[in-house]
Amino acid sequence: MRKNSISFLKIKVYRRKFLGTTIAILLLCTICFIGVTTFFTNIWAGQQRQEAQDAFSVIERKIGTIKDQLNEYIEGCYASRTMMQDAMALFAAGSEEEYLEKRLANSRSTSAQISYMPGDMKKLFINNRTQIRGATFISESGIKAVWQDRVSGDMHVTFDLDREESALGIPGFGDMILASYEIRDPDSIGRQLGRLTFWVDRDDLFRGVNPSGAWAVMQEGKPLHTDYTMEKEWNWIRAAENLEESQGAFFGSGYDRIFYTVFPSSQYNFSYICVINSKMLWRLNRSALIGISFVLIILAGGAVLVSFVGIRNDARFLSYIMQMLGAMENGDFSVAKNLEIHTEHKNEYGRIAIALKDVSQKLEGYIRTEYVMKLKQQEAAMRALKHQINPHFLYNTLESIRSKALVCGDEETAEAITQLGSLYRKIVHCPDVITMKEEKELLELYLRLMSLRFAGNFVYQLELEKDLEGVRTPGFWLQPLAENFFSHGFDRNNEFNLLILEIRSEGGGVRALMTDNGLGIAREQLEAIRKHMHEGSDDPDADIGLRNVYMRLQYFYGEDFTMEIGNNPEGGARISVYIPTQAGKEETDVHVVDCG
Repeated sequence: MRKNSISFLKIKVYRRKFLGTTIAILLLCTICFIGVTTFFTNIWAGQQRQEAQDAFSVIERKIGTIKDQLNEYIEGCYASRTMMQDAMALFAAGSEEEYLEKRLANSRSTSAQISYMPGDMKKLFINNRTQIRGATFISESGIKAVWQDRVSGDMHVTFDLDREESALGIPGFGDMILASYEIRDPDSIGRQLGRLTFWVDRDDLFRGVNPSGAWAVMQEGKPLHTDYTMEKEWNWIRAAENLEESQGAFFGSGYDRIFYTVFPSSQYNFSYICVINSKMLWRLNRSALIGISFVLIILAGGAVLVSFVGIRNDARFLSYIMQMLGAMENGDFSVAKNLEIHTEHKNEYGRIAIALKDVSQKLEGYIRTEYVMKLKQQEAAMRALKHQINPHFLYNTLESIRSKALVCGDEETAEAITQLGSLYRKIVHCPDVITMKEEKELLELYLRLMSLRFAGNFVYQLELEKDLEGVRTPGFWLQPLAENFFSHGFDRNNEFNLLILEIRSEGGGVRALMTDNGLGIAREQLEAIRKHMHEGSDDPDADIGLRNVYMRLQYFYGEDFTMEIGNNPEGGARISVYIPTQAGKEETDVHVVDCG
């Protein structure tokens, strides 16, 4: 039956095969996961490089647009005579008073309206396309800064700066030089007036440039602008700057791969560097990795399930074979009879199992035939022996001995002879199948004799439920169980040797429980007795009483019958017999006279 099939994990060869297959599948899926992850990581790195290229293009376009506007402005200044006069005055002035004096001189020397270059620059400051935040005029007379007040919108000129970077302290001046121009005298091109430098705010210039990973704009080894969150990302940027290839990957700490891209500007003096590590790429594409993992897990689970089903089907038939062989070794052929082998899944193992089942059934029939024939031969021999002895001769002899014992006043001996005669009559006239009440009375006759033999230190107690008195059972099987007590458990030095028999209803059958308070059975001896009772033994000294009782009752009651022997926790031995009331066969050819 299916419920009796052995799990294939208990079979060593299939357990190893399943574990090996599972490990191989998991290893293959792990390799596939690593390969697929590496493949997609390179694709995601390529996408990140494309983002970096787009960001670089945005920066170049912004800078190009601003420089184009500044070039137009400078050209416009050269084209305006009055604007260049004011620029020359601003470059030459060392203070604000000197600048005003030079402007006044320019006003007297011409009838045209003079220009104010700081005011004219306002159009660069308010133009969102140029994003100019300040300008510095550097000449031999000093450094001047032109800037716009963000609150009022007015243009201001600051004189007497000790160095150009001092202008960075002016609020809203800007923090990055975008373009610088050498300004010359338009009347004498060889005469240099000074240098005009335009400043922008880094944050304004690079706003909207936000690719994945860390990035930096480098100029001659110095960062113009950077965007990174960890110090190690800055180290990656510096490492990428020193590499010969413009893009690629290198290993960071451990097995972390760093993907980098370097874009040197072909028009302006700066390089855009972007780096990102594999862990960041995995976090950004977490959903894709989860999807890949889920698909691989499903594939691995499906492969393991297919392997499990295939191995389980093979192991099921092998377990059938093992069960049948084990049961046949113990002489139990009911297991093979009740096994349900599904032929739709039949393979080589299945054909072997079916053939073995057929052999088991045929062998059971042969053994049963041989066993019944042997029992009939033994029964015939016993009946012949019964007829050879003249019962009346024995009865008369025992009666004569009893009469002499009474004449001599030995009532105890007379009682013993009476009990022996009654027992002998029961045995001679006992049919093959009797009631449970009659079987109990046979045992009681035997125990009365043992009470006379061991007077004073042996007592017994027999209990039989009223409803079970008519249950049919093979005759003369309780006495061999009681004899085991006198053979193994009776202690002559004990003042109180007790034997108890309880026969009660249990489930759908009858439970006969025989217990004593004797010496019990040693563990090694108990195992040997159990083995001999169920399997038989070639030992000539082995006790055959329990074996014969077991074989007779099993043959009579079938597979639902059980017989167990063991020790009581509180001391002594016990024998438990369960017999089904519905399964017994009213056989008349069972060998009943076997005292062991």
